[in-house]
Amino acid sequence: TATMPQASTVETPLQKALARESTLSGSFAVAANDNFFSANVSSSAPPTVTAHEGVYQVTVPIDSKIPAECFVYHEPLDAAATLNMLINEPLSAMSKTQILAIDAGTFGRRPYLYQEKLYINDQQVAGVLKGIVVAFEDTLLACLHDTAGYSKTFRKMAASFADKLALHGVSPESWAHEEVLLWKLRDMNVGFTTYRAAPDKDGDIKSTVETSLVIPRSNSEAFTHDEYNITYEEPGGALINGRYAEAENGSLNLNISLDRTEQGGYQVEGVFQGKEISAALQGTSGVVGPYYQYQEMVRAANPVSGQPRALTVDTYLPSANPLQTVAMNMNPTGRQIDGLPEYARVFAGLMAAGVVDGGGRKSVGVRGGWVDAVCVW
Repeated sequence: TATMPQASTVETPLQKALARESTLSGSFAVAANDNFFSANVSSSAPPTVTAHEGVYQVTVPIDSKIPAECFVYHEPLDAAATLNMLINEPLSAMSKTQILAIDAGTFGRRPYLYQEKLYINDQQVAGVLKGIVVAFEDTLLACLHDTAGYSKTFRKMAASFADKLALHGVSPESWAHEEVLLWKLRDMNVGFTTYRAAPDKDGDIKSTVETSLVIPRSNSEAFTHDEYNITYEEPGGALINGRYAEAENGSLNLNISLDRTEQGGYQVEGVFQGKEISAALQGTSGVVGPYYQYQEMVRAANPVSGQPRALTVDTYLPSANPLQTVAMNMNPTGRQIDGLPEYARVFAGLMAAGVVDGGGRKSVGVRGGWVDAVCVW
């Protein structure tokens, strides 16, 4: 009687290497000699700190032959572009590379991006380079480990570093509202958006929005998108001014400033897709800031009547068109998902659907299946 051949259950040497993990035996204090930062890091032996121009290098033993190398930068950097650069530059001369994993998540309230890449050199020797970046308001923490395996150990070390990292001489802002959205491409987390808002000393609302995405373009290459916006709006929602920057694959393609004029309109200055812009914003009647949008979204989804209502606001989205406002329309679909009202959202030619809870967005998915976002806190 003929029988079907059975798939081999024998692990290859690479599979065995990828499965390796270790135990981090202790927590060790680390600090810069000039007191720029301090932290406690889980490792298998005391880490060492070396100062370089613009960055501190922290060598962290994690019970493998090759230690992890972490970097605390003097200033915040684009998370996605930095991760891609740290992974790709050391592997530029390799005969073959392959992305093994891309991930995004949070360590507490700190969003991170992770990438793992297999490489084969000219001698046909394989290796794996892992990288992780953790975004802070005033710095970026990045770690690398050039060894197959120890993925969970590496992440545990990075999580401990991020949890206790403190910058000295920097006064962190106290935000009244914070949320993090994780972006998913099918079953893969590929990035994050962090939104923060708080009143300033004059009572106006300051908001920051930071987005970083690492999206696989092929088996060996990833596309990166980094975005950072800072806006001010009146307590009633009217937008006062904003600064907007976006980069793709590390190259700046949008750098726009928007300022309200004495006549009540807005002036746009900056660069968009390589072209200089200096012009008045069109359609400026009632343009509102991001915090007002968030508040109105919560009010519309959770009215006293219990019946979610439609919402339309004019906002500014320079990546869609730097010289025009954008109407954002939200309409309840009538569906309830886990007891929360679902909304259809249309803006800048895109359609999305998601649910809204009392804290703001719970989830949103762009129609067409390109990406989904889930609010993790």
